[in-house]
Amino acid sequence: MDRKTQIRPMNKKKKFVADGVFHAELHTFLTRALASAGYAGIEIRVTPVKTEIRIKAAKVQDVLGQEGQKIRELTSLVQKRFGYAPDAVDLKVASIFKKGMCAAAQAEIVKFKLLKGVPVRMAAISVIRNVIKEGARGCEVIISGKLRQQRAKSMKFKQGYMICTGQPKLDFLDIAVRHVSFKQGIMGVKVKIMLPQDPTGKAGVKAILPDHVDIRDPKEDDEEPEIRTAAPAAAQQ
Repeated sequence: MDRKTQIRPMNKKKKFVADGVFHAELHTFLTRALASAGYAGIEIRVTPVKTEIRIKAAKVQDVLGQEGQKIRELTSLVQKRFGYAPDAVDLKVASIFKKGMCAAAQAEIVKFKLLKGVPVRMAAISVIRNVIKEGARGCEVIISGKLRQQRAKSMKFKQGYMICTGQPKLDFLDIAVRHVSFKQGIMGVKVKIMLPQDPTGKAGVKAILPDHVDIRDPKEDDEEPEIRTAAPAAAQQ
């Protein structure tokens, strides 16, 4: 068999690195292109026929554009940039079930408020109140950079219950980071949301916290238990 026609298995390490670079570059591009639409992440599903990219956004109509023009432009750009064949890549839009539970959408809100000149404390507290009102267990907003002074510093606003370590951090925390460009420099915005527990998985996480304890009500027996007493030793004789 000729070496050119021989099929060699792809190195797994190279495949993981290539997939990671593709995901990071596509995520960065969509973050800039769909900033006003409340972009919240992507899901990539690869099938033998085509590659399906599902975009999560708070404003679906802004992603689609007028009569679907914008989504077609994005599909064409992704197809040309990554060398896909015609009709080999498909972009779809999925709306966020609860906007207040999405850290990316809330980080974009903080970003636009800062660009409009809203004070840092007011912008962070308003976002935290909306998140807690939606049913989240906790929220934390960290804003760092030159906050009206020459020297950079960081301000942290927090409310509710928040886990910072272990496996529950990976399951229950939704984290998003955005950067805001000003004349004096760049400010960083980091939003953490502690999601609630929901058995259905729609409004929260299906998993249960390790320290969660259910205290059930005692069962009421219809029949009273029979009480037996031991006879005295003198009566037995």
